Amino acid sequence: MLSGLKRLRMKSPASSWNRFGSEGFALVAAILNGTIGVLTRTGFEQGATSAMIAFWKCFGAFVLVGALCASRQELRTQTVRLGHRWREFACLAFLGIFCLYYFETKAFSEASIPLVSFLTYAAGGATIALSGWLLGETVTRRKVVAFAAIVMGVGTMSFFESGVTGTVSGIALALAGGCGYALFIFLSKWFRMGAGFPQLVWLFGFGSVFLLMPLVQEGFAMPSGFVWVTLCALVLLPTIGGFYFTTRAVEGGQASKVQIIETSDPLFATAFGFAFFGDRLSDAGILGAGFIAAGLVIAIGYRRRPAI
Repeated sequence: MLSGLKRLRMKSPASSWNRFGSEGFALVAAILNGTIGVLTRTGFEQGATSAMIAFWKCFGAFVLVGALCASRQELRTQTVRLGHRWREFACLAFLGIFCLYYFETKAFSEASIPLVSFLTYAAGGATIALSGWLLGETVTRRKVVAFAAIVMGVGTMSFFESGVTGTVSGIALALAGGCGYALFIFLSKWFRMGAGFPQLVWLFGFGSVFLLMPLVQEGFAMPSGFVWVTLCALVLLPTIGGFYFTTRAVEGGQASKVQIIETSDPLFATAFGFAFFGDRLSDAGILGAGFIAAGLVIAIGYRRRPAI
């Protein structure tokens, strides 16, 4: 009887969802994060600064998610119960929101979108190393090959495409943002923060406090005109959507695999660049896209067989 219950539990939909859903969540997060470069570039063309974009997209997300949680009793209760973990949320918000949003957004003003995308996500190798060392996640050959293929593809797209430029400070800013996000993914799993809108309230709340400082230093300013439209897209797509699906992926899967899949972000960033700005790929860029696609197939296509 016990063995029958064990088999039933193993085959339950929830179990299958936890096993396969995390990869899908990570892929959706990568697609949504791929809009950051295009939307940020649009914001710059509309007259917004890097500090303005970074703060208002985070604060806007905090207002929307906070209003949602305040309007529902269950979500409101969950949000309040998470209060005792504020130090951990502050740490995660500094790494995953302040470091990523401020440094990456500022990097876009000093380096081209492909270069920033490559440096930001190539730093994700730190997640794989830390996950194997401290979380006990097995660093398999498939993971190494998948990550190497994606990084090779992103590098090919970045360095052999025309218009890849950047200052030393732009490169440093992109790497700082990437390291912060890599540590965010690792520590989210280490802290066992879970996923959901209550967690996002705390992340975006602390993130807004951190991002307010450089905006005040620059000279606090309200967005105007069509900048609001761009900010709304940033709030809904990469901010709320990206972080929601990333935290769901980390909660149900391996941090290392989430990082590998999200490293494919530049592929989708390039696709959006083509759709909105007409940016085209050279033969080298197409080859790089092929490497990224192959890495995604290796990372997502392989699933460990359940024990019998």
